[in-house]
Amino acid sequence: MTDAALDALTNQQLIAAGSPLTRVYIEAAPGSGKTTVSAYRFGAQRFAVTSDRRAVVAVSFTRSATAELRSRVRQLWGRAAISPPHRIVTLDTIICDLLTHLLCQGVLRWPGGHTELEVSDTWSSRYSPGFTFGEPQLILQDNILVPAVTYHPRRGNYVSLHDFTAGVNEGRCTHSDVRAVLELAWNLPDVSACLTEYLAATTRALIIDEIFDANDLDLHFVELAAAAGVSVTVVGDPWQALYGFRGARPDLVPRLIEQADLTELQLSRSFRWRTPEQEALATALREREPITVQVGPLTGVDAVLAREWKPLWDIDPDVLPLAFRSATGNVQEAASTLLLNQLTRAAFGERAVYTNDALTTLQLDADAHSRLEPLLDEVLAALVGPQALDTVLDALHAAVTTESPRTMPGRHHSHRTRLRNLRARARRGTDNLIPGLTTHQAKGREWDAVAVHLKPGDAGALRLGLDQANEDHRKVYVALTRARSKTIAVDS
Repeated sequence: MTDAALDALTNQQLIAAGSPLTRVYIEAAPGSGKTTVSAYRFGAQRFAVTSDRRAVVAVSFTRSATAELRSRVRQLWGRAAISPPHRIVTLDTIICDLLTHLLCQGVLRWPGGHTELEVSDTWSSRYSPGFTFGEPQLILQDNILVPAVTYHPRRGNYVSLHDFTAGVNEGRCTHSDVRAVLELAWNLPDVSACLTEYLAATTRALIIDEIFDANDLDLHFVELAAAAGVSVTVVGDPWQALYGFRGARPDLVPRLIEQADLTELQLSRSFRWRTPEQEALATALREREPITVQVGPLTGVDAVLAREWKPLWDIDPDVLPLAFRSATGNVQEAASTLLLNQLTRAAFGERAVYTNDALTTLQLDADAHSRLEPLLDEVLAALVGPQALDTVLDALHAAVTTESPRTMPGRHHSHRTRLRNLRARARRGTDNLIPGLTTHQAKGREWDAVAVHLKPGDAGALRLGLDQANEDHRKVYVALTRARSKTIAVDS
């Protein structure tokens, strides 16, 4: 690392990155260099002690966030910084490691006696789900994991108990299954003792990004690491906690900070704001002051944000959302997502958000996707032309099934709606399109000018001042702090 690199850091960043404290909480405002500081702190802890061969580990909640941090660390410290055992991975990876260790030690027993598991994001890559009340899960009988069914008051997309049982007996599962097993077993004395010993023996420093997105299990893991004597650094911003729907518990983070005796360090200076107006907006939001966001045209806007995907499709045909909705495992929707991906890549050089989920649902690997892309381009060209939507829909299904073993359903009005929305965008020409993202997808990103779709109650909340404890208000805060220069409101 060069002296020039260090000279570029503020005093706040230098203190946070190089603090010798072993228990640290870094609160980072938008644009304050959170990832930069995490990268510096990782390297500082990695090379501070050469005699201790235990790992320095950094984790975040998404693959994209870990990839970005990994890239920064390599640039600053070189590839040796993340040579084994040191690593930067998702928290799901760490959770899987914990379960693997428990299985190897015989503290828990997996069906079929497996100690190494094949973990995927969903079951739909192997089995077709059904719309049913019964969700297959693993339950704990003594220390043995057993397949069973939990019934819910509403139907959901679940694989059958027969397929689930076959899968787990072959050592397969999903990340959700891994987490569910550890949640069941976490408070067992043998489990706690085994994992404490494991962390103490293998890990000397842990950096956790976006700590306010952590759920109960994640927070238990951090507490356990601290109890095992691991140096713990957590980084985050209570104003940007958005994942309550995934079980995040930002309300419990202050307790973690207190119980783990973490010293708070601030990154309050933002480098994002390029106009006095945008800086004043961001400051007023964080200070809970009343504000009004002016409605404006989309001219010159670099991105449009909304709380959900649907409003983005209704705002303007110049807005091309990066997804139809959250991935559901629906086969036809997955096929349409691959077509959407062709358009988003042509327009923005960016993949549609749920492309990987679509490939999983359609049981396609990277090579199959590559072979499919020329056919998808032909379908997209047909969509721009005068052909009837049903004809294009049939062409899409025929193209996808040249590579996918999945059976396409019969025509449905929702299938035509997706293609109709895509046609309106494709006919505008890729140079005229503006990316549309949800607030969740926009978190961690920034643009010069941003338009935000506000729900009816949002304007009233802004006039009264946002409440940090309200997740809907936090979503508004995140959306309104993505712009460097200008933020406007937009109507659908």
